Amino acid sequence: MVASSVLTRMSGLRHFVEVAQQKSFRAAAERLSVAPSAVSKQIRNLEEHLGVELFLRDRGRAGLELTEAGQILLYRCASVMNELTVAREEMNELKGLQRGHLRLGVNEVIASDILPGILRDLHRNFPHLQYTIFVENTPAIMKRLHEGDVDIGLGYNFPSSPDLDVLAVLHRNTYLITALDHPLARRRKVGLHEIADEKFIFPDSSLSLHQMLQDALVRAGIDVRAIMHTNSFTLLRQMVQEGLGVSMVIGRFLQNKREQLAFIAVDSPGFAHKPLSCCRAAGRTPTHSSIAFAASIKALFAQYGGGAVQRGDMGERL
Repeated sequence: MVASSVLTRMSGLRHFVEVAQQKSFRAAAERLSVAPSAVSKQIRNLEEHLGVELFLRDRGRAGLELTEAGQILLYRCASVMNELTVAREEMNELKGLQRGHLRLGVNEVIASDILPGILRDLHRNFPHLQYTIFVENTPAIMKRLHEGDVDIGLGYNFPSSPDLDVLAVLHRNTYLITALDHPLARRRKVGLHEIADEKFIFPDSSLSLHQMLQDALVRAGIDVRAIMHTNSFTLLRQMVQEGLGVSMVIGRFLQNKREQLAFIAVDSPGFAHKPLSCCRAAGRTPTHSSIAFAASIKALFAQYGGGAVQRGDMGERL
């Protein structure tokens, strides 16, 4: 009886929050996929249990409005519902991560680089784990971390912030990439002056590498022939492979073994090692799935000298 009563009230709270947000029993019912009469009954039961009216039921009003008691309940319900969602995730994950949910924010180059192998291994160990993956630039990932939309962020050049817990860091070199038949393809290192007047494919201004490239070229007084700007590293690499031009990337790629590209280290102080960081929002309790993912990233970084403070380059070992 006690469990049944609690479950009924929890359902009533969920209906109450939806009605308050939609300001309509009918609209709330559509969102909840139930009949309007069922929503109305839940609200009446909740009002009887609390001994207060939660909504002003004036037919002349354009929409339902909360009473003062309703406003208090809605304020408290917001945190309750969030905690219930977290609790549900944690209880699912106690079952051996079999029904957990991992939400990731990653840079595009990471999505086609190290992420597939990590997720393949996680899926092998936890076949029922679900994933939501946002492929975005680092500022957008930062925003999602702060707003609680993702559990883990994986990307380049996260700014130092008390709002972030950095779980692992790997510093990677910058490389010029060319087609295999390019005159520079067999070089181990290249200076910036050697790419003067080359046809160049730029990452666009939404990507942090764009500004880094522009600043380094301006400081060195080097002019290149920009023939394309794109926010897709996949397209950028494909166009380089086709001989359309050259470009620069951070780190070598682990997954795309079929790509026919030459990687030549850039010998210039303007291209210092760039940090690839695995981060989560500070102060939040990590889910079991995010802990498992972070452990996989730490293990991978450690293979190439990465960690909290160590330096290394994943690409140089390949």
